[in-house]
Amino acid sequence: MNEFFNPKTVAVIGVSSSPDNLACNILANLIEFNFKGTVYEVGIRGGVCFGRKIYRSVTNISDHIDLAVILTPARTISGILRDCGKKGIKHVIIESAGFGEYGQEGQKLDKELLDIAKKYGIKFIGPNCIGAMNLHNGLALSFTAFKNVFRKGSVSIVTQSGGVGISYLNLLSSENIGLGKFASIGNKLNINENDILEYLIHDPETEIICLYLESISDGRRLMDIALRSSKPILLHKANIGREAMDIAQSHTASLSSDDAVVSAALKQAGIARFKDPETMLNYLKILPLAKVRGNQLAIISRSGGHAVIAADACGEAGFTLSEFDKSFIKEIEKHFRANVIRLTNPLDLGDLFDYKVYSKIIKRTIAQKNVHGVVFLHTYISSTEGELSRKLFAELEKISFKYKKPIAICVATDEEELYKLRQELSRPVFVSPSGAIHALALSRDFHHGRKRGRVVAHKYQVNKKAVRSVINACKTKGINPSIKESMDILEDYGIKVIQGSFVKTEKEAILVAKKIGYPVVMKVVCPSAIHKTEIGGVKLDIKDQGELVKNFQKMQFVMKKSFPKSGNRGVLIQPMMKDGVELIIGAKRDPNFGPTIMVGLGGIFVEVFKDTSLRIIPFSDDELNSMFPELKGYQILAGTRGQKGYDLNAAKNTVKRLCMLVTDFPEISEIDLNPFKILPKKGAGFCLDARIIL
Repeated sequence: MNEFFNPKTVAVIGVSSSPDNLACNILANLIEFNFKGTVYEVGIRGGVCFGRKIYRSVTNISDHIDLAVILTPARTISGILRDCGKKGIKHVIIESAGFGEYGQEGQKLDKELLDIAKKYGIKFIGPNCIGAMNLHNGLALSFTAFKNVFRKGSVSIVTQSGGVGISYLNLLSSENIGLGKFASIGNKLNINENDILEYLIHDPETEIICLYLESISDGRRLMDIALRSSKPILLHKANIGREAMDIAQSHTASLSSDDAVVSAALKQAGIARFKDPETMLNYLKILPLAKVRGNQLAIISRSGGHAVIAADACGEAGFTLSEFDKSFIKEIEKHFRANVIRLTNPLDLGDLFDYKVYSKIIKRTIAQKNVHGVVFLHTYISSTEGELSRKLFAELEKISFKYKKPIAICVATDEEELYKLRQELSRPVFVSPSGAIHALALSRDFHHGRKRGRVVAHKYQVNKKAVRSVINACKTKGINPSIKESMDILEDYGIKVIQGSFVKTEKEAILVAKKIGYPVVMKVVCPSAIHKTEIGGVKLDIKDQGELVKNFQKMQFVMKKSFPKSGNRGVLIQPMMKDGVELIIGAKRDPNFGPTIMVGLGGIFVEVFKDTSLRIIPFSDDELNSMFPELKGYQILAGTRGQKGYDLNAAKNTVKRLCMLVTDFPEISEIDLNPFKILPKKGAGFCLDARIIL
């Protein structure tokens, strides 16, 4: 990857002397950004551009070429890439459009490019992109003309969209946030985001990585790279997929849509997801500061109104305001001219105008053990206090560094002064109290989310042979396991289930129900009946024989009507289990991230409340323990208002065994345990119903 960002020789292919030639913009950018390497111009018509000779082909250049940038019509690219291969050029950026995004003809060109690249060992970025940048050596390869208004820095950007990439560059420029490297990857036909991300996490000039993606090339690899990275990775994932909703055959699949899996995977890998430029900017401003290592903040403000706004934002973001002891308050009061403001947190400095005292107060505040971060809200007139304020901000940066706690500076001043701050300060400032608070919350949540335990693949004694036999038999017949077979599979993997008996006749149903004891539950047994409740295939709390016979006959009628070709019209009789709380525990094989696991509140309302938590298999015990507290209904499970909590360990043990099952049998695409009941009693958890989709 290094040749894409640090080439010594670059060939720009597609140059002509025409005044509207876009490849000339690439040359102009290299001049504008003062690229230190050697540049060769290539164009089929020859001639001169920027006072330099235009070669008709890269094969006519005697020098070795590290990187070629191509901007010519799509139909010409294959021949040019072949010439690059003959010349020995191993790194190419194809900025031209008109390939896979353009339909079947474009897809044929895609194949040609891949075949040529494979033959000559070429790696290429694109097509359909705006190239790469490296501010540290002046490399700027976009066909869009730029001005060198960027500060050199350590934020690197990888984007699938050139337009979005330009908007990010404008954002960094307007805030004077330092840019390191930039890569527009377009259709990512050869080089993808993971290849460049792998490079950037080891790049000494990059400290923060920001991505915009419309598709993820390899979810597993993305997670693996992120888990190895010590650098913050921010991702805007657009083009939210809903395909899983259309083909879902289980509750798990419909609840864990493509985007829900993406969010779970990113969180598990420690990647911060954002959906708007404001959130991205808050991340870029706050992440270079010291980490927020707790949940208690101090607000120090020259404006009482801004202090109130900030206090409200603290509540919204889940922060608490640190309590100050009396001795600390009395010490601060000595500096005030009049006792007209009652000091508390937020600290209102409206009666104080000494900048040296501001520094002392903030230093004493951040030194408090119960203060994990400070928000300094500073309102001032630049003509009278501008120089004093900028000196104070520089001092606060030193204090923050000394105590290893963040000081988020929020200013209310004029635009000219803001421009000076962005040019002179090494760290950005905020312009709204809520922006500063929410940025601190992003830092808190991001760093907390990156605490990862060791991933352990749990191994249990199971009857793998029996499960293989059932699955092979179902595959041979082209059907999914029945509810009875699904429950047997779970039992073979040590998951507790409510025992039941399969019956085919009314007489058998009466005998089994009598043996089990009323009340009982009756369920149809048919692989074609995916959602049994919706067709009347489940009857709960059957209290006597008359009710049993009536429902048996009704289910036989429903099955004949709904599934006339189904030969198996039996039912499953189970004991009615009234106690406990219902969960859903399920797994789904995502095409990008692989097997995923889901837990949530279950039963018939599972898709109404959609209260679920997702993880990508495998994961650590820390991740498992964090799943249930994420549920909105967690307090019901943990116990509230004097009620005993339920046995979550039984559910966690089931999750571990289910992870093992779907890992051992990749044929399982979806599986539901719904409902899975847990009781207050220790070790009590039972699957009442199961569905497996192959």
